[in-house]
Amino acid sequence: MIKNKRLLIPLVIFLLSVGLGVLFGVRAYFGSEIAFTVDDTLPDGEGRVAHVILLGGQSNASGCSLDEYLERNVTAEKYAEYDAGYGNVYINYYVSDSNVSGGFVKCKTRQGEAATCFGPELGIAERLNEQYPDEDFFIIKCAWGGSNLYEQWLSPSGKGKTGELYKKFTAFVDASVKYLDSKNYDVKIEGMCWMQGESDSFSADHATDYADNLEKLIKDIRRRYKKYASADGIVFVDAYIADLPIFWVYGDLVNGSKRAVAASDPKNLLIDTIAHGLDTTKEPTDSPDVPHYDSMSQIKLGNLFAAELLKFLD
Repeated sequence: MIKNKRLLIPLVIFLLSVGLGVLFGVRAYFGSEIAFTVDDTLPDGEGRVAHVILLGGQSNASGCSLDEYLERNVTAEKYAEYDAGYGNVYINYYVSDSNVSGGFVKCKTRQGEAATCFGPELGIAERLNEQYPDEDFFIIKCAWGGSNLYEQWLSPSGKGKTGELYKKFTAFVDASVKYLDSKNYDVKIEGMCWMQGESDSFSADHATDYADNLEKLIKDIRRRYKKYASADGIVFVDAYIADLPIFWVYGDLVNGSKRAVAASDPKNLLIDTIAHGLDTTKEPTDSPDVPHYDSMSQIKLGNLFAAELLKFLD
C-alpha cells in the first residue's frame, strides 16, 4: 500500500504511460517494415573519424528531465551553452514516436521524451566537447518510454520472438550509420549507453531473465556492428535503475543482473547511479515525477556515461 499520497499521482501517470505506449506506440509499427530515412544535414566528412555512440533504453534514456528546471539550476552562461548545442557533437534521435530530429543536429536541450525535456545525451555531449573539442562525435539515440527488455527489446539470440523495439533501434542505427558513410566519414562505433530496467522490475519473471537477456542484447549489438567497431571494440555502458522499491519492486534483482553482466566482460561497464547520488525526488517541486531523474541528476548521468566511454576512446 502506498502510504505517501504524493507518490501516488506520479505512479499512476507512469503506469498509464507504460500501458498507452504499448497499446498505441508499439503497435503502430508491428507487422510493418521498419525503415528510416535521414535528412541531409551534415557537410562532407572528408575522411574524418566519426566517433559514434549509441543510446537506447526507456524513459530515463529518452529523457524526461525538464528543461525549465535545468535553466533554473545552472548559471545563465552554462544554460546558454547547453541551449546553443555543441558544434562537434551531433545527434540523430527518435524518441517514442513523439520527438524526432529527422537527421543529425547539434546536441542540445529539448531532445528528450518531449520537446520540453532532455536526456543523458546532453551530459554526454558536454563532457565529450570538454575533453575532445577537435574530434567529431555522433550520438544515435532511439529510446522508448515504458519499454521492457523481456519482450520489446529482446534481441535475436534471446528466447523468443525478436522484440519490435530491438528491430526499430537497429533499423534506426543502420540508417544513421549508412548516412554517415555516405558523407565520407570514417565511422567508428565507440560504444553503447543503456539506461533501462525499470519496466522489467515490475515482474519476477522479467527480472529473473534480465541478466540472460541483457547479455544476449550486448552480444547481438556487437555482432551486428562489428564492421564499424573501434579498435577497442564496442564498449557497453549500463547504469543501475534508481533505488525506489515503491516503484521498482524487483529493482535489486535487476541491478544485481546488471552487476553480473558487467563483471563478465571488461568492455561491459556499469554506473552505480545510487552511489553517485542521482535523485528523482525534487522536480517538479509541487509534485515530483519520482520515476524520472531530476535535471541535474540527468546531466550527471550523461557525464558519467561519457567518463566511461572516454576510457576506451581511440
